Amino acid sequence: MTDSRTLLERLILLASRSPSPHNTQPWSARIVEPGSEGEARGNSDSGGSSGSSSGSGSGSGSGSGSISSDGERSEPRAVEVAVIPSRTLPAGDPSFRDLVLSIGAWVESFSIGAAAAGFSTEVETLPALSRLQDLPISGPADPSAPVVRVTLVDSSSAPTGISPFTPDDVRQRAVYRGRLAGHPETWENLSDVDLPPWLSLRRLDDRAMAYLSRLGIAFTGSRRSIARELLQWLRLDPAHPRYTRDGMTDVMLGIPRPFARLATPATRYAQLRDPLLAVAGLVGRTSESLERARVLRPLELSLAESSADSPTHLVLVANARLAAADDTAQITAAMDSSIGVAESDALDAGRALQRLWLHAHTRGLAVSPHSELIDSPLAHGLLRKRLSLGRSDVALSVFSVGAATGEVPRSPRLTDSRRNQ
Repeated sequence: MTDSRTLLERLILLASRSPSPHNTQPWSARIVEPGSEGEARGNSDSGGSSGSSSGSGSGSGSGSGSISSDGERSEPRAVEVAVIPSRTLPAGDPSFRDLVLSIGAWVESFSIGAAAAGFSTEVETLPALSRLQDLPISGPADPSAPVVRVTLVDSSSAPTGISPFTPDDVRQRAVYRGRLAGHPETWENLSDVDLPPWLSLRRLDDRAMAYLSRLGIAFTGSRRSIARELLQWLRLDPAHPRYTRDGMTDVMLGIPRPFARLATPATRYAQLRDPLLAVAGLVGRTSESLERARVLRPLELSLAESSADSPTHLVLVANARLAAADDTAQITAAMDSSIGVAESDALDAGRALQRLWLHAHTRGLAVSPHSELIDSPLAHGLLRKRLSLGRSDVALSVFSVGAATGEVPRSPRLTDSRRNQ
């Protein structure tokens, strides 16, 4: 029988395959020892050297108990996840929306692995999740300030439905940024996704998607801090020291090798990067100005005219009022949150988003994320207008789905070397 520590280490390794913005992998997970109140005796850290954690955490007695059948020893049952500040995006994700969604995806991947091993999970959000604005700009994870705790529960004491997804689905799921071919019937039945009633999927037409994406890209290029941050996470040359560890590679982005070779110096040397950022800012601002006046056909007409060969463009929308369900504390948390919904709800939305992407993967489809539509205030405002979103509605994620027309690349992870041992 696999002991609980080995199982938790395997689940942490599995969860490291979860998606994150720019492939930053901002999580740092450690095993909580029974009765240690969060003390990190013998960590299992999924964040690499950047998130190495030691000292005390804020765990509770949730790690007590025994998983083994001999009843003679107490084994760890819980994992706490902290955020690695140096792996966040202060410029590109100031609301922490993408960060919290990625932590939610991590939790969902962990839970899928636990279900395959015969365990349920209890997920507890911790106070630090609602204080992300207090994070430093850089540095390692603080093990004394975890944002979430996940505890294994014997399925006999807390029975839940078997997950429709498997650990292999989590490992093999990937993003594809090339051309996607249409497959709209994939979204007619989402019973395996189990969306909460306060979450919904809205469909966006091809014309609006292309237009709003251009606005979002122009916004990224025109804001020096955001563009610089993006360049710092590009890995366009296999010789880059972190090419096989994190960030977005030329292969992931579908950049032809000759172009990647030309662009590589600007991602690594400030004397070349700064002039490039200046040019990108000028081009971005000009593009934003030119695109503002465009008029689109009504959504329903444009959707009807969409080609069957084009990908499906989807927006995950949360209704903050329904999510709070008349809970005063949740309503207050949503009002205080820069995301628009309480951070705990955003984490649940991240879990649902991972299930949506796994739903696509199990049907042979790939996903291409488009967070630029929400990052740009102009594109975001037009997106809300296009979808007729109400005051309580919050667009959390935009992505395209379809059949990949080329080979789907695998993104690197900090834990790949451990996985291959």
